[in-house]
Amino acid sequence: MAEGTSHGVDVETSAVAVPYERARRIVLASQGVFFGALALCVLLIHDHVAQNDGISYYGVHAETIVFAVVGYVVAAVGLWWFAGILRDEGVETVGWVSARAVSVMLILLLVTPFNKGTFLNWAHMTVGVVGALVQLGASWRIMRRRATTLASVGFWTLLVGGVVAAASLPDWGFTHLLTGEIVFEIGYALCVTEWVHELRARG
Repeated sequence: MAEGTSHGVDVETSAVAVPYERARRIVLASQGVFFGALALCVLLIHDHVAQNDGISYYGVHAETIVFAVVGYVVAAVGLWWFAGILRDEGVETVGWVSARAVSVMLILLLVTPFNKGTFLNWAHMTVGVVGALVQLGASWRIMRRRATTLASVGFWTLLVGGVVAAASLPDWGFTHLLTGEIVFEIGYALCVTEWVHELRARG
């Protein structure tokens, strides 16, 4: 009887560990590529124009567009796959739906260059704002659900970045949109990591 019980626990542990490890690898790899590409963009161009236009500037500038496209697409695919794991493992709907939404948002941001006319500029801004609200909501939810240090640091980092970015939008000389957006995305990445840990906690 003891052997049977032990075997059952091992099988159950393995069933939890496999999706957790897969999700962890996907998130680490895709977020690593995203932030690596972003770091290259910032190293290449970090002038006042980039600060004023934010991360989106790198998606329309010839010198950085390839890095931006690679970073966005890899992050989008990674989030899409990660969302599928969350859904299949029965994790709360907010987790996988928000990851899928952000995945789509990243692609939409690429195909709506803000410097190609009024319509695309407004479409780009709308996608960005809606996407940011989705990220905020998902981060708030995981902080409330798990109440860990990582979730709290992620949420408050995201919030600070969001405030800086929002304060940079009006034309009043406060041009730190790039910094705010980078801090925001770092906070979101930390919260996504906490959603990964939710898989392990279910065991």
